[in-house]
Amino acid sequence: MSFQSYSFLFVLLPGAVAGWWLLNRGGHGRLAQGFLLAVSLFFYAAGNPAFLPILCGSILVNFFLGRALGRWPARRKPLLVLGLLANLGVLGYFKYMNFFLENLNWLFGTSLGGLSLLLPLGISFFTFQQIAYLVDRYRGDPADYTLLEYACFVSFFPCVTSGPIAFHDEVIPQLRAKQGTGPSAQLMAEGLWLFSLGLWKKVIVAGAFGGGADWGYANLSALNSTTALAVVLSYTLQLYFDFSGYTDMARGIGKLLGITLPENFDVPYQALTIRGFWQGWHITMTRFFTRYLYIPLGGSRRGTGRTCVNTMIIFLASGLWHGADWSFVFWGGLHGIAMVAERLLGSRLERLHPVLSWALTFAYVNFCWIFFRAASIGEGLSLCRVLARCDFGPLANGFTDQFQLAMPAWLGRELGLDLPRLALGMFLLFTVGALVFCLQEKPAAQRSKTMTGRKGLLAGVLLFWSVISLTGAAQFIYSNF
Repeated sequence: MSFQSYSFLFVLLPGAVAGWWLLNRGGHGRLAQGFLLAVSLFFYAAGNPAFLPILCGSILVNFFLGRALGRWPARRKPLLVLGLLANLGVLGYFKYMNFFLENLNWLFGTSLGGLSLLLPLGISFFTFQQIAYLVDRYRGDPADYTLLEYACFVSFFPCVTSGPIAFHDEVIPQLRAKQGTGPSAQLMAEGLWLFSLGLWKKVIVAGAFGGGADWGYANLSALNSTTALAVVLSYTLQLYFDFSGYTDMARGIGKLLGITLPENFDVPYQALTIRGFWQGWHITMTRFFTRYLYIPLGGSRRGTGRTCVNTMIIFLASGLWHGADWSFVFWGGLHGIAMVAERLLGSRLERLHPVLSWALTFAYVNFCWIFFRAASIGEGLSLCRVLARCDFGPLANGFTDQFQLAMPAWLGRELGLDLPRLALGMFLLFTVGALVFCLQEKPAAQRSKTMTGRKGLLAGVLLFWSVISLTGAAQFIYSNF
């Protein structure tokens, strides 16, 4: 089950919100948490029931390890090591085992066969959340939760499959505080707005660019430089609207349930530096790596050389976290190199005109996304070679065809429409509109939370437009990670 499905929109979501608030308002806090846990497990199992035991087993093991860390502080180091090995071992087995075997075969000329493994939904997200919990317990955080509260937090259906990566001390106190209360009109209005906006981002905008990006990467040999540039930009916009759309929807559902989830996107495409980009892109992943890897490695406290090494480590780890392929590691390395370069150049970058700084940053982000999307580094380099040829010409019809309005060709002829020209116009309209949206969107700190009638009407229009366009909506990109 996904957010952009009729069964979720018209059955599970309204049922979850109604049941949660009815039970809490009646003072049945534990029953409400049990209901929320059941809804979350059902939502997760609807994707693939075989993954449910993995999620449940992970919850039980980490909860009792966390209890043990608090009960036996003298043994906390071996307990933490055990917990880290257990979590990373499960993640490594399902996500990286075949990657490991492929590289072993390449290094030693062996022919070890791959395993038939499916990647459990959200395993990277709920594993990181629980690693954070164990480390916090190791550091002395009391975190006195019941198993029910902890299970609700880890399996919380708005963010269990694709984030944001919330921490236990952000969510569980809010779950507790809802007992005996009813829904807040302000939070409900915010939730409906965020959910409608996110659904529109995913279904309409990301959906429009996804077809062009997919066609381009499947037909590299048919691209000229103009079409290749359009393909790269299409994926850049698809990825932004897909993942930020999911996050908006997750945060919107959270608010409908009275839970405020952390911000995950804050105008990243307005950044003037790569550092600024990462302050706005996938914020919760960045803060996880900063808090639990970068700072323990020494952060920026041990001189410039060590700082640069630590920076490269977290970006290579970030790349590998995204997927078991060298193209992801390469993508992470490119961002790490840019971050190191910015640190070494220091104030000299500030002398650049802001427009030039933005253009260079945005161009570099687009370049890096090539390898994030490519099936291999070689495929990414092939697309780069097409761009470098400077073979500029008209956009390929196969690319622009992906932006045609959903109408039969015979209807277009009857109406006297030039479908290829219409498709080109739609591509230009979507591209300009999406870029304006990204560049004009207000930072999180400046956004108004007041729900006006005008905003409510817009939410209704976006929701209606998205619902009637749901057929064929693709899975969220980050669900694959």
